[in-house]
Amino acid sequence: MAHSGAEATSIAYKVFTFKDKKKKPEESLSVSIPEVLDPQYGMYVWPSAVVLAQYLWTYRDELRGKTVLELGAGVGLPGVVAASCGAAVILSDSSDKPSCLQNCRRSCDANGLQEVALVGLKWGEVSPDLVLLPRLDVILGSDVFYDPRDFEDVIVTVAFLLRKNPEAQFWTTYQLRSEKTRCQSVQNVVKNSPGRTV
Repeated sequence: MAHSGAEATSIAYKVFTFKDKKKKPEESLSVSIPEVLDPQYGMYVWPSAVVLAQYLWTYRDELRGKTVLELGAGVGLPGVVAASCGAAVILSDSSDKPSCLQNCRRSCDANGLQEVALVGLKWGEVSPDLVLLPRLDVILGSDVFYDPRDFEDVIVTVAFLLRKNPEAQFWTTYQLRSEKTRCQSVQNVVKNSPGRTV
């Protein structure tokens, strides 16, 4: 069924709380993320995003003052957590999906993060927006290896960014959904790139 522009967008805000009970006094962070009832992948929080966001919270001291790019941000949970931890964050999603970029802005607004930049990037394309990105310290990719048809384009984009930013690290989470979609090239890139797989 096609969606008309006249239909109301149904948005539900989900709150995610991250705690560190090891610190005294206990530290915590709560962020509010808008999810949209929409068939596009990037309009709601996927489990891998929660795992990466928790990892970022755990290593929040390493993020302060760093420049972080989240690829395929969707609703932007990891990027919002990184920005809340003191990183300068750029959220990106497909330039072909303005509704995802709008939802990234909603996520930032809901958490008082107006300084977070948004950029439309198409994986596999070396666009002016990709080339003009500032120096990056960390590249985030939460579940960007979801659709096997996109694997090569994601790898091209990440490889370009790591060559341009040789000190940068690629921090990624992904969910292995079936042996059919398992991609050895993804595992090799993740294993051989400077960075972390959570």
